[in-house]
Amino acid sequence: MKAAFSISARMLLAAIAGLLFASTGFAGVQSFPPSFHAQEIPTDGAIIHVRVGGRGPAVVMLHGFGDSGDMWAPVAAILVQNHTVIVPDLRGMGLSSHPEGGYDKKTQARDIVQVMDKLKIGQAALVTHDIGNMVGYALAAQFPARVIRWVIIDAPVPGIGPWDDIIRSPALWHFKVPWAGRRAAGQGP
Repeated sequence: MKAAFSISARMLLAAIAGLLFASTGFAGVQSFPPSFHAQEIPTDGAIIHVRVGGRGPAVVMLHGFGDSGDMWAPVAAILVQNHTVIVPDLRGMGLSSHPEGGYDKKTQARDIVQVMDKLKIGQAALVTHDIGNMVGYALAAQFPARVIRWVIIDAPVPGIGPWDDIIRSPALWHFKVPWAGRRAAGQGP
């Protein structure tokens, strides 16, 4: 009994210590610099919330799944010193509208091109993360003259590289996608 209590007590202390150390992670979200402004840009079927700041060569930054453009604030604060930085929330995420449809990556890429058009940005460097990589790929494939450079961060792009192996590996996903293996075999949704 004494050993069981000792293990339980140690586990409880470890959990409390973990919470104390983890609480520093809740310090808050960094804001965009005051030189940025936000605006709502209508596209075909959606209204895209965009943060824009700076002057110079344009950089468009696309966030990952379940996130928003707010994730880019620390990087945008540096880039804004000598770039025009455009940070949209993808359709259905963040402060952008959540329409019934249009979530295929080709349509989301057209959203971004329409945002660029509204802002009078002909070409831009593209920085993408996670699901933003897929939108970035669709953008570069449909509008190659609009993308002058592209940085891909933290996720594979479907159809590129060993995609079939990647979607079947649960170690590479932060959540289990129950249909991924079946879909690769042509059996999923």
